[in-house]
Amino acid sequence: MEKEDIIWYSFSMDFSRPDNARLINRLKTLLAIREKKNMTRAELSRELLINKVSVSEIVDTLIKEGLVKESGKLTIDSGRPATLLDIDVRAGKVIGLVIREKGCLIAASDLKGKILRLERFPRGKTPDELKENLKSSLERLLRNENVRIYGAVVVSDEDAEDIAASLPFECICIRETEAQVLAEQRRCSEELGGMLFLHISDEISAYYEGKELREFSHLRVGTDKACACGATGCIGAYFSGNAFKEEMERIYDKVLSAREILSCEEGRMMIEKNLKMLAISISQAAEVLGAKSAMLIGEYSNLEDEAYAHLNEMTISLLPSWKNDFVVYKSIAGDGGAIEGACHKALDHFFYKKQLLESLKVLELY
Repeated sequence: MEKEDIIWYSFSMDFSRPDNARLINRLKTLLAIREKKNMTRAELSRELLINKVSVSEIVDTLIKEGLVKESGKLTIDSGRPATLLDIDVRAGKVIGLVIREKGCLIAASDLKGKILRLERFPRGKTPDELKENLKSSLERLLRNENVRIYGAVVVSDEDAEDIAASLPFECICIRETEAQVLAEQRRCSEELGGMLFLHISDEISAYYEGKELREFSHLRVGTDKACACGATGCIGAYFSGNAFKEEMERIYDKVLSAREILSCEEGRMMIEKNLKMLAISISQAAEVLGAKSAMLIGEYSNLEDEAYAHLNEMTISLLPSWKNDFVVYKSIAGDGGAIEGACHKALDHFFYKKQLLESLKVLELY
């Protein structure tokens, strides 16, 4: 179900019906227990603005279904211990899948987003080979498993609907930038509102406030390099994996992977030379969007600390004085961000229904 469909579904729901109200309160309870951790029934009642009797009924039902468990006792001021609640991760799993040109990943995650098993498998030369390799890998991943699979997310920048349809459970597709951003948001304990994410892989794109900005790669920052779009001076022609690979082959006659480019002296020198162009693009986007900070994610985010220090200096020098606290951060999730984000997206979509709950918050404003 797409975001717009969920919002219109929310509008069409009759919340005066007890069944619908209980469903929403049940989802809110599950999500609160996951997000807040170690909550009591009384804390849930205060947090969700649901009376204590209803909260206890919901929690008792979730415990009977095996979705929630009592995880310990908390002694409060009155001396009467309160029972702590937690998601029972044994109740099911979700599947994350990353499809790339050179190698694929598949993982099973528990209901709190912890990756339990991870496997790499070859893509193959044809779509049929990819499906066969995926099928074999999935069978190994779920061997001797007897739990419910709530759904799967396929991460790919290609059209992966055919792959999604071949899986034996519900599945949706998202782009790699969204998956990487979701992993960073789950990893970071601080508020990431107002952060501009720059996904630097073979292509370069940006992500801001829930939307991928693919046109970012064609932001004009120079005058001397031709872009695949036909224009000259696009940031994608200076600071993307494809641009780096082409320059390494042209100047040094070397065909290298992202990891090799980042680790060799020639590659580091080339990236350092083009950092100014990246700083220009970040400063331009930050002013237009009002971003408070930025983070580099993707294959080419693993730059040395000195490179980040230099990038921050150049970016601040290009921004107005009232933005002198702007910082460009390094990825927290790193190389595993895509598969991690895929599992979190699967949980949010199929189990916690987070997008539906967020759309209901919008309705409450009207």
